[in-house]
Parts: sequence; C-alpha cells; structure tokens
Amino acid sequence: MKKLLALILCTTLLFSMTACNSEKPGNKDEQKDAKLTELKKITISEPVRGILWAPVHLAKELGYFEEQGLDVDIVTVQGDAPTAPVLSGDAQFGLFGPEMILGFNEKGQGTKLLITATKKFPYTFLSNSKYDSIESLKGTAINGADSGSSPRQFVRSVLKSGGLNPDADANYVRIPNSGIIAAFENNDIAATYASPESRQLLLDSGAKMLVDMYKPEVHNQILGSKDYEMYITFAKDDYIKENPEIVQKYVNAVYKATLWLNAHTVEEVTEAIRPSFSDNKNLEQTIKEIKDNGIFSETGGFTDSGFKAINKMAKEAGIIKNDVKKEQAVDESFIKKAQESIKLD
Repeated sequence: MKKLLALILCTTLLFSMTACNSEKPGNKDEQKDAKLTELKKITISEPVRGILWAPVHLAKELGYFEEQGLDVDIVTVQGDAPTAPVLSGDAQFGLFGPEMILGFNEKGQGTKLLITATKKFPYTFLSNSKYDSIESLKGTAINGADSGSSPRQFVRSVLKSGGLNPDADANYVRIPNSGIIAAFENNDIAATYASPESRQLLLDSGAKMLVDMYKPEVHNQILGSKDYEMYITFAKDDYIKENPEIVQKYVNAVYKATLWLNAHTVEEVTEAIRPSFSDNKNLEQTIKEIKDNGIFSETGGFTDSGFKAINKMAKEAGIIKNDVKKEQAVDESFIKKAQESIKLD
C-alpha cells in the first residue's frame, strides 16, 4: 500500500512539474517574437540599397535599433518618387539626397534633415573611352540616375562646369551599377556618374576619369566647399513634432552605428554589414575605398559650409529658386543630444 501511495505521489509531482513548465515561455524564437511585439515598428524608405548609408544598416544589423526600442523595416522604393512614402506617411524616415529636401521646404512641404552618413560628395564622373572631355559629350546619352536625385544634380553641375547646357546638351538615362560597363561597351552611353560601388570596376574596364571628386581641390572647385553632407535621413515636420521620442531613438541608434563604423576595421565593418548586402560581391573593396577617402561622417552632423554647397547644387539644378536657411531644413537638436549621450559600449 505504501509503495502504491508513493508511486501515486511521484506521478502527481511529475505531472505538476510538466504543467508548470508548459506555462513558461517557449523556445528562444518565441521569446524573441514576444520581445519584438513590445518594440515600436517604423519603416525607412530608401531609393536604392546603398553602402553609403552604412550607419543605418549597421544600426539594424548590430541591434542598435532594438536597443532603442525600435523594430525597423527598410524598404527600397525605386523610380522618380522614392521620397513619396515619407510624404504620404507610409514611412516614418527616408534616405535620400539633401537637395530635394530643400525643394520640399521651399514649396511648403515641411521636412527636416536629421542626420548624415557621409561628409563628402562621393561621386566621380567617367566617360566612355571615345570621349576625352566634358565638351565632347554634347548631344550624347549620359547615365544620370533618377530625376531629382543627387547623382542627377551632380551630373548637371559637371556639365555646366564644362560649358554645356545641362537642360539641352545631354540625354539622361537611368542605368543600374551592374549595367554600366555593358552600356559603355555597347555605346549606349557616353558618360556616367560613378559611386564607390562601381568606380574602380569602371576604371579597370577602361573608362576615363573626367571629374574626380575624391581630390579636395576638385571637390572645392565643383561644389565650393570641402564638405557636402549627402547621404542623409529626413522626416516630415509633422511626424517630428508628434513623435520626438521616436525620432531621438532613431538618431541615437544611427549615431551609435556611426561611432562603431569609424572605430572598426574594413574587415569588421564588412562582416557586420554583409547580411544587408549579400548580393554585393565587391563589398569589402567598396568599404575600404570609402573609408580610405574619408567619405563617411564621424559626427552625423551638418556643417555650415556643406549646407551652403547643398544650396548651391539645388539652385543650379533648378530644385530651388532661392537659398533655404539651414534652420528651415535641418533639425540639429536630435544629433546634438545623441552626441552628448551616446557612447560605444
């Protein structure tokens, strides 16, 4: 009888323990999903998956957004209106060039630049081997990316600096980086802007360097400044006013990633960011080129000289008619708070 009672007691205890365990959280994936439900979901729109926005992608890959309580989705929106999701409210933050943001402000569409990933203009201008000067490009097809984009404004400024009329003397086409070499070989285009992702590959294939913005004297000649904060994040004024805590969390995460980027080697950065650029076979070389030429920003902030150059570029491109005041287009309060409070672990 005692043995029977002991067996019943053991069975009861075992059942109770099993029942208690079944009430505990499940596996690690379920715990992670439960954690994500507590995070604030935000969407970031980008015109292209570009390594020059590395701090934004590193903030996601290194967990800095989650650390700030944000669950981030980065959505690529190509075409002539990649800023539309932010203006419509479908995205909270946008990655783009600063010139168009100045244009929005002049038109009364309140938007602000919040943080920059770069401090120098990162493009160069290359030609097919048949063309040896900007003047020789008159009447040809030129790869100038999307209308209103920073690459297009750069190409227009280059043509103007060479004595051409950017409105009448060129036919602009849009070709992805992967198709530029073939376009040169087939004589589909006479010239192109080149980002760090494609620059060296194009030079190795025989393209001619016409304008090298990596050279400080050329950068200053074309833009009138050694600074040009180009790869930026922007948001609508209404969203910033209604959600200052979320904006601060976003800037905190990207600024911390900026610090991490500048404190680590090319190899470490490449390894950390690779999940966001799994199709980029030239990733390490590109990151090395950007770091070696001092293109990434160390502070995330906007200089007065850089903003003046942005105004100049936007006016030459016809995006704005008059200079836009810095305080009208840049909200520096968030990056300043991040600089004061955020440190690497």
